Amino acid sequence: MKKSTTRVLIPIVGGILLIAAGVIFLLSNLGIITLDWEMLIGPLFAIGGLVFVLMFVLNTDGWWALIPGFVLMAIGLIIFMGEREVDLLEPWSGAIFLGFLGLAFFLIYISHREQWWAIIPGGALLTIAGVTLMTERELLSGMIFFLGLGMTFGLVYLLPKPAGRLKWALYPAGILFVIGVLMSLGVTKLLNFVWPVALLIAGGYVLYRSIRK
Repeated sequence: MKKSTTRVLIPIVGGILLIAAGVIFLLSNLGIITLDWEMLIGPLFAIGGLVFVLMFVLNTDGWWALIPGFVLMAIGLIIFMGEREVDLLEPWSGAIFLGFLGLAFFLIYISHREQWWAIIPGGALLTIAGVTLMTERELLSGMIFFLGLGMTFGLVYLLPKPAGRLKWALYPAGILFVIGVLMSLGVTKLLNFVWPVALLIAGGYVLYRSIRK
């Protein structure tokens, strides 16, 4: 959508929201309706997030709006769940926040392929969101962490980008994936040797490339 149209529509939407808020407050002050502020705070945060998402929909060049938009929606959902005393809130609140933020970064990449860097924070945040749900299982959480980060760098290599495939992403993807597999097999003691060996291999490769050039 053209920027001129966006500049007109965004103030219109903002004006409508302000008028709606004014009407609700007036009715509340007149005693016609009763507002439960504790129950309204969460939805208000979510509506604020939707406004930012709408800004992105009207002008996709403003991809930055997705980040505060999804953050506010996540906060609104967490607050609403807390007021409703949802039993799953404690283990899920962190996962919801990180998951929404990670989704925002992936939407940035999907809408703007030149912003391929967004794959890395998107994948890392979704991975950590999964880890937060496994806090009582140290081995499983470690496996998810390394495999998730490995898959993230794998996506950096595989997904289409204006610059083509980035071969450097295969190195951290491979190392992280191997560590994740070792943890899934329960071979945790070997990890004490994996990092030194990985550093030796990486250093040797860098020296080899430098001498060859």
